[in-house]
Amino acid sequence: MDDWEYCQNALPKVSRTFALNIGVLRGSLHRSILTGYLFCRIVDTVEDAGRLDAGIKVKLLLEFARLLENPAARTSGLASWVEKCAAVDGSPNDLDLLSQTTRVFNVFDSLPAVHKEKIVPAVVNMARGMAYFQRKFDAGGLTLLETENELEEYCYFVAGCVGEMLCGLFFAAIPNLSPQAREIMKRNAVSFGLGLQMTNITKDFLTDRKRGWSYIPRTMITGNGLTVDEFSSGQFVEKNLQVIKCLLRKTSGHLRDALTFTLAIPRREISIRLFCIWPLWMAMETVAVLVNNRSLVHSEDPVKISRATVRKILRRTPFFCFSNFLLNRSFDNILKRCDCGAPPPFDFQNLQDRLSKIPLDPPALYA
Repeated sequence: MDDWEYCQNALPKVSRTFALNIGVLRGSLHRSILTGYLFCRIVDTVEDAGRLDAGIKVKLLLEFARLLENPAARTSGLASWVEKCAAVDGSPNDLDLLSQTTRVFNVFDSLPAVHKEKIVPAVVNMARGMAYFQRKFDAGGLTLLETENELEEYCYFVAGCVGEMLCGLFFAAIPNLSPQAREIMKRNAVSFGLGLQMTNITKDFLTDRKRGWSYIPRTMITGNGLTVDEFSSGQFVEKNLQVIKCLLRKTSGHLRDALTFTLAIPRREISIRLFCIWPLWMAMETVAVLVNNRSLVHSEDPVKISRATVRKILRRTPFFCFSNFLLNRSFDNILKRCDCGAPPPFDFQNLQDRLSKIPLDPPALYA
């Protein structure tokens, strides 16, 4: 099996959802997005390791960023980095991918230069942003995000920068895109990533808490009349559901922005539209299932949309993905079932200003 075959086979093992929408792409765009996603999965596996010391995670994440930025460093440093990753724990498929990182780099080196230029800064930002937040980890208790601003910043590093990467790759694939469409997509690319990530945070919050993290910020909990301990205990179910609804309200606003991003893609670009539509529609259906779902408070079993719903999305959307009117109507029909209320406006410029003040240079992260 050559390196590209390995990467193709690894993708559905580490993410069945993204294997579906990445699989609809063709040519160099398909190859580049698949490779970029596997890089993201590699650093995510390091971040998610439940038994690995946070300090070791920081070193591994920063070293990965250095190897990606500096091809010369990979010659001598990549094999050593992979060896150090033997300490990482996780699912067998994620760990297999981690052990085969060299194969992913081999495919990466074969990509068009313009695509590599979009992948590198996004994944480097992700790795360094994850390292920044890992330095906050409290091994002795629950590590809590404090504010909604901090939630946005965390989601940017783990997902928003992926939205920027995809936007850049789409621009390279559609060179005659209008200036207006480019501006709309640039303004909403980060929001696309934030919406998908906040959906995952909501459905996985009990599992994350078991790892020692709470990504639902303190201000969102206390703003609904609960202490952090009361929210964690799950004894006040209705108030817990109100907290979750607040997060889902924010999430639905980002997913609406993701729709705006998608509608700016030329209608003739069917495969790129479907690439965006499928995870977006699945996220919206997930939000509809999560609102007022009492099992979220009591069970660590993941709340998922049914396979029948996934099949319906995959089967129906190709027939109307070219129509902005029909996409809007389909999206709004799901939104009506979400019952979250009007989302707050997203201040993209404010997020950019805050991100510019976060120290991501390696010496600051090691300090």
